[in-house]
Amino acid sequence: MATTALDRDAHLFHLAAQRAGIHMPILPALQEAHDQPTPEGERGLGLTSADQEQVDSLPDQLMEAALLVRRLTDSLIQSGWKADRIWQVSAGQYSPEVLAVLARGFEDKTTGGPILAGCSLDQLTAAYRQFCTLERATQIAPANTALTGSTFTIDRALLDTIERLPQFYQGYVHQREALLEATRIWRGLATREDTLVSLGLPALNYTDAALDTALVTFIQRLSPNYSGFPHQREALLRLVQIWRQLDSRQSAIASLSDSNLSLLPRNYDPALLAFVLRVPEFYVGSGTQRNAATETVRMWRDLDNRNAALTSLGVNPIVFANPAAPEASTAAAQLDRELLSFLRRLPAAYRATPNQQGALTRLVQLWRGLETQQAAIGSLETDLRTMQWQVMILKQNTVLKSQPVQASALPRNEVAAMPAGELSLIDSIEQGTHYRILTVEPIRDRREWFVYRGHADFLEPATMLVKTSTFLKTRPLQASSLGNAEKVALSPGEFQIRSYEDVGDHLRIRLVKPINNRLEWFIFEGHITLLNVDDYPSPRDPQPAPAPVPVPVPAPAPVPRPTPVPAPAPVPDRGRRIQVPGLGTVWTRDPIIAGGNFSWGEATKDGTRIPENSTITQNIIAMARRMQEVRARLGNRTITITSWYRPPAVNRAVGGARNSTHIRGYGVDFVVAGLSPRAAQRILDPWWPGGLGYGSSFTHLDNRGYRARWNYTN
Repeated sequence: MATTALDRDAHLFHLAAQRAGIHMPILPALQEAHDQPTPEGERGLGLTSADQEQVDSLPDQLMEAALLVRRLTDSLIQSGWKADRIWQVSAGQYSPEVLAVLARGFEDKTTGGPILAGCSLDQLTAAYRQFCTLERATQIAPANTALTGSTFTIDRALLDTIERLPQFYQGYVHQREALLEATRIWRGLATREDTLVSLGLPALNYTDAALDTALVTFIQRLSPNYSGFPHQREALLRLVQIWRQLDSRQSAIASLSDSNLSLLPRNYDPALLAFVLRVPEFYVGSGTQRNAATETVRMWRDLDNRNAALTSLGVNPIVFANPAAPEASTAAAQLDRELLSFLRRLPAAYRATPNQQGALTRLVQLWRGLETQQAAIGSLETDLRTMQWQVMILKQNTVLKSQPVQASALPRNEVAAMPAGELSLIDSIEQGTHYRILTVEPIRDRREWFVYRGHADFLEPATMLVKTSTFLKTRPLQASSLGNAEKVALSPGEFQIRSYEDVGDHLRIRLVKPINNRLEWFIFEGHITLLNVDDYPSPRDPQPAPAPVPVPVPAPAPVPRPTPVPAPAPVPDRGRRIQVPGLGTVWTRDPIIAGGNFSWGEATKDGTRIPENSTITQNIIAMARRMQEVRARLGNRTITITSWYRPPAVNRAVGGARNSTHIRGYGVDFVVAGLSPRAAQRILDPWWPGGLGYGSSFTHLDNRGYRARWNYTN
């Protein structure tokens, strides 16, 4: 059998099968049976479409083919086929009758989308059986060997799990996503919004409590309605995979022998600390806020009651017995000062003990007005998924210090040596000659440190220039159609943003500083200008003039030559020798990182663009590491760099943005072998945390430290 794209792009096959709720081996089998090239030269799956862009690349064909297989099996069910006619329980694969229908081709006339062409039934059957055998060979063995190889026992274990699941549901984000995805696959829906509507909920304005009730009610109905159809089995396996936070379908099957469903959420300390850092900024001394902070003091200090908490703050609780008394107002002001002082000290004092975690989780619950601690944990899980870390660049080897003084004046256990490179932060504040920082991960059991400002820099956030009076909006609609609670008037000025994304004629932005207690808003794109971003039509590097064509010269008559003496093996050509700041001598064909696929010649335009300083050198090295991850994400395909580092003069000459990431060494334009820019963008978009832009002939990627997406005008 010829090599298939499954050998190289297995994640694309699995992703398409998961989305549609089908048996994955049918996709490489269709590819093998059809063996037709896509418009981009890859091995396709036999799809054609009036809109050729729908099927012009392998990722596109996989997604559309998976949907067609699902629609075909749905149509068979609707026409009266039973589960055992569609699925062979003993073999764990589609039946010969289903393969025969697929081999005749399929068109879903209700959608008018792509058409699956017919193919040889013998070739399809042979390929499908071979890929099923391969799948079984790579399956993880479950701890309970009774689950091995039997669809019936897997179904029984799945139903046992689903029947017990509601009692363990606590509203964690990963639990909610597991139930939502299972509902979507079970019902054959395309999007999250469609799934919400199918549950009787609006696509936007719904509460988590209402969603949880609808999801649990739906899941409770699955067991009595389970008929063993393939899409039902795939929906439940996907539920188990997401619920238990596993990396594959095979891992989900193997986990069915474990009856424990009370999986605790992952460590959420960064979200807790980010929340606590914001509390003093929004504290106004309301009764709810004062009560939440006082309860935090009580739990943090392990005190018996509220009065003990007030006393520990130096406030006499008896004063509050008569709120109308003159001294009550003075005591309230004193209490607010003490509470703010206490809250500001928490990040530095936090050591992640159960007592401290419980106190801060209670603060989140009371501050946000949530009914249960589980709901508070669920909100923190949401925070974790949406948090935008600051990225500090340590320009040279330095030390982190417990106080903003000379390192030599501190004990050894209060300093931490740090190499040059990047450091992810929850927060940072300038304090004299130092930055006071709060790190995402603890360093020597603490997160709060000081670092000398001269040794550090930051990836700059983008700046949004508001050109005219406008509105920030909770939805991308006309301001006149929104209620007062859904919009905020905004005057002209500059605002820093962490990320932005096109949504029709609006941008979805995430601010550095909240407005009306919100960081994420929509704004009409015509009222703003974005600064410090690479959303320009990508400049083309100047091409050298073509070499003159030489005048033909008659070849001389051949002269016999003696047989040459064998030469020693040639020394590998390392290209040109160049001097790179902060690194010294390198050669243009040397990999930037050991064993990597990207060379100094690619980053420096064959040695003609030398970094201006060691900071840029470190940025190039850091970006080379990320590009290795990008290459792996794209199936280890060959990536051709078209532009990487540009000195300011070159950037101006080619029409680059004033603050282009290319100038700093962490912006890269490239082409991927066998993938269109649009296909590359579809794969990278959900994963890449920085800037991602694409045009008709290239993809741009940068490590700017905040999410940004755009299409180049062509």
